[in-house]
Amino acid sequence: MTLWHEEIRAKRKKLSLTQEQVALRVGVTIRHLRGLEKGERNPSDSLKNEINRILNNWVDDPDITLLIDYVRVRFPTRDYSRIITEVLELDIEKMYHESFAYFGYHEMYVYANMQIMVAGPDDHKRGVLLELKGKGCRIMEAILLVHDQSWDDLFRRILDAHGVFKRLDLAINDKDGLLSIPELIDKCERDECISVMRKFKGIRSGLMNNFKKDEIGSTLYIGSQKSDIYFCMYEKANEQIAKRGQAADLSTINRLEIRLKNERALAAIEDLLIYSDPERTVFGIVERYLRFVDRRRGEAREDWPINKRWQYFCGKNRQPIRLTTEPEPIDLEKTRAWIRTQVAPMLNILFQIDGYYGNTITMEDIRQANLSDKHRNLIKQNTVIKDSVEGDLFDDEKK
Repeated sequence: MTLWHEEIRAKRKKLSLTQEQVALRVGVTIRHLRGLEKGERNPSDSLKNEINRILNNWVDDPDITLLIDYVRVRFPTRDYSRIITEVLELDIEKMYHESFAYFGYHEMYVYANMQIMVAGPDDHKRGVLLELKGKGCRIMEAILLVHDQSWDDLFRRILDAHGVFKRLDLAINDKDGLLSIPELIDKCERDECISVMRKFKGIRSGLMNNFKKDEIGSTLYIGSQKSDIYFCMYEKANEQIAKRGQAADLSTINRLEIRLKNERALAAIEDLLIYSDPERTVFGIVERYLRFVDRRRGEAREDWPINKRWQYFCGKNRQPIRLTTEPEPIDLEKTRAWIRTQVAPMLNILFQIDGYYGNTITMEDIRQANLSDKHRNLIKQNTVIKDSVEGDLFDDEKK
């Protein structure tokens, strides 16, 4: 009969993993794992289950991925048509127009979750503003994929058009729970975060009435929201459960966002374009501003060793990572959610009344509804790009 410690040692070797790789993933020291494999230590049931889970589900996919998650650029021109067609390479006829906008702009052109805002005719300062939020970035990646392009191509076109980067968010997705946000909050409170930044705010969220606090998740902010660089770390899986329930995508457990503005955003873009090494750019920023350490009695704070989990997260002994793209076809999730909660119940009532009287009045009203140009553009946006992306992927499979 094979003993547990012999079994995990055999599994590790079969996967060609080092003790350090497994120890870091589990969250124990190499010495402790070595003792477990030799049968010299008596682990708790929970630690046994955790090690079994990790070894039975080990994947070589990166523990961490990098994403561009927000872009805001101002162009010193009111020629929105040129920005849309030459910089974004979009068909302006497929966009719909809104007679309002944000940030003091006069109007905007919308393509799915991408917004191009235009200043009023007498406003000679604002020009055109491009805003891509998280979903907008994923849609942009789908469009770039269709054109066999990358973020580098878009950023170069933006700079060629004299675009001024106002904000850039870089997201680091922790897919394996390498970090513990509550633990990092504790470290900040114990003065175990070495940073040039002076402020932090830790939020341990929760709900009343029989809901545990970890069902919502914890968030750690480091820096000032008014400054040009700002960090936000949060438990993304818990956030998604709170928003969407158990059906949420839990592929990312934690997320660290770097929010850069103005000159710092431009510096990051230039670094990305010069070195073509997103890991160097992103973690260069992280390591310059943040260092989590482990307190040691009798030693000066500057001599405290870097926390092993944090060290691994920042790149020591883990495999290199590249910028990840997660292209998505345009969806109408918000619209569909509104229909499910507000429209569908009343339609259900009307259909049942029609059924009682033996007519199809409601269905005929839907079929004969007049569609505006905005509605027709929505149809185009939700079919053309999706077909193009899926067709492109299908062609790759055939090759």
